Amino acid sequence: MIYRLLGVVIGCMVIWLGTPAQAVAEIDSHDRELLVRVRQASLWEGPLSRQAEQRGSAQRVREVGRKLADDHDRLDPQVRALASRVRVELPGEPTEEQRSWTGEITGAAGADFDRLYVNRARAAHGSIFGLASHVRAATRDDAMRSFAQTAVDTVMRHMTLLESTGIAETTSLMVVPAGGNDLDGGDIALGMLMVAITGGATFGLVRFLGVPGRRA
Repeated sequence: MIYRLLGVVIGCMVIWLGTPAQAVAEIDSHDRELLVRVRQASLWEGPLSRQAEQRGSAQRVREVGRKLADDHDRLDPQVRALASRVRVELPGEPTEEQRSWTGEITGAAGADFDRLYVNRARAAHGSIFGLASHVRAATRDDAMRSFAQTAVDTVMRHMTLLESTGIAETTSLMVVPAGGNDLDGGDIALGMLMVAITGGATFGLVRFLGVPGRRA
């Protein structure tokens, strides 16, 4: 009887210890990087977008800032919950480069604030699009795939909103992701090609149809 009880206890311990390990085994370096970078994006773009809601000199910039800030408020709990499940440690503050962007933007005012906010935020979204697309296609974890799809959708929505201000510059997507990117050259080239195609098409469409809320 004692051996049966001992066997049950050992079996439960194996299951309990094995479940997290199995979950982690499904997560690769690209999956981890996406979680970290989405978290970092929320840490600087969320508060800065809330500033844009309050400080933007153009009404459309204030509207876009509010929508981006609201999206980051919804997205951040998702990334933290998923990271906890798969045992990925998330940063508690933005990168040094992101902090410098924040300082640059918050130090500006009026139309300069609007321009810097829109183009810095658009460039940052473009740099993460390729990674999110790669994870969406390649991850072996269903929850991670769902999150990557959310990230792709959010990035495209945000770039479209930023472009709708009418002050996004066509060169603002031509950036190279800051360090910590393990994607190989083919992955980066494919991601940036997708960004260029979708971003360029959206930018042209916005220009053709006109800027929402702008009076002639």
